[in-house]
Amino acid sequence: MKLIANLKLILVYIATAIIFTSCLEYKEVQVVKIINVGVKDISAKGVDIEVTMQIKNPNKYNISIVDSDLTLFLKGKKMGTAKIKEKVTLKKKSNDVYRFTIKSDLKDIASGGLSVMMGLITQSSMELKVQGDIKAKAKGISKKIPVDFTENIKL
Repeated sequence: MKLIANLKLILVYIATAIIFTSCLEYKEVQVVKIINVGVKDISAKGVDIEVTMQIKNPNKYNISIVDSDLTLFLKGKKMGTAKIKEKVTLKKKSNDVYRFTIKSDLKDIASGGLSVMMGLITQSSMELKVQGDIKAKAKGISKKIPVDFTENIKL
């Protein structure tokens, strides 16, 4: 009798898991187009880079970008770590344009990045590479999404 009760309990858990996982079907979010990447602010503390991109969220729920762990490269030289400053929410079933700021602390500037920083002042554009991960969250479930893009930025 106890075996039958335990078996029923296990079947209830399996059915619940199937129901919940089918409700949270995840479809990959797509970056449709990088519209603009530009320097917003340069200071002794770091660089603020404004990114505008069209992102398609085919899912039936909003997805929030809650954290990021990015590395910033200018002209191929590592400049430091970077974070997305604002909380970004990708609307469900959307194909919208989002604007957000990446804040870099430029901790590696002393190791060869000074010449690159001087180039920020004298050049009209420069190659920017961003690598790392962003952490997205929806319905209490988190997922790390790899980021790796290179873009010519206007200064």
